Amino acid sequence: MPFVCPRGHRLGPGRVIVGWSPCVCPPCAQRGRGLRGHRTYLCLTCKNESITTMCYQPYHVPDKAAAYRWP
Repeated sequence: MPFVCPRGHRLGPGRVIVGWSPCVCPPCAQRGRGLRGHRTYLCLTCKNESITTMCYQPYHVPDKAAAYRWP
């Protein structure tokens, strides 16, 4: 789990929402079935400031042939 969000806020109990986002980008495609996706971490301090800051593990790397890029 990351210790700080990209904006420098400390993450920990009561300060972050942990979730899951399915994905087939190259780092996730190498993982086993049922594990193809990213663990997501949403900073609640940023959310309270109306800023969306999301961390992904493993890091999201879009496929070169992808029609769109996210996040």
